[in-house]
Amino acid sequence: MKKFIPAILLLAFVAGRTLAQTAATTPADDKDNKLLSEAKAAIDKGNAQWAEGWRKGDANMVAAIFEDDGIQLSSTGKVIKGRQQIAARQKIAMQSNDPGVIVTVTTLNVWIDGETAFETGTYKYEYSEKGKPGVDTGHYVTQWHRQKDGTWKLHMDMAIPKD
Repeated sequence: MKKFIPAILLLAFVAGRTLAQTAATTPADDKDNKLLSEAKAAIDKGNAQWAEGWRKGDANMVAAIFEDDGIQLSSTGKVIKGRQQIAARQKIAMQSNDPGVIVTVTTLNVWIDGETAFETGTYKYEYSEKGKPGVDTGHYVTQWHRQKDGTWKLHMDMAIPKD
């Protein structure tokens, strides 16, 4: 039994240190964790709205996710500024496809820095153009800002160019 006492004491010490480190969060950590949870929920909601807007062919529904001065950076290098221009671009893209585009957006990572969230993810557009099926896939980076009313809006959306 005497041989087990040091092992039991060591195990208790390690377990106690681990629990102390886990429980030792600061108010700043709690605030960041809360903001990160809020941001993730808002991003999920925004991504679902994006997919729904494409399914319905509603460019304004997609553009409503953005801040008034939001920016969209296309994979071809074009910069689209402002919610109205983003809606116009989305409308043109939607009209070039048959109705019922299926969009899948998958968030891979979210980071929080104050009231700014950064997201990376993948997208997949399944569409038909003049009856011919097509698929477009890729990666993206977004930047979201927490608004004064506590909601989150998309500030910048960038498709990562393909090789």
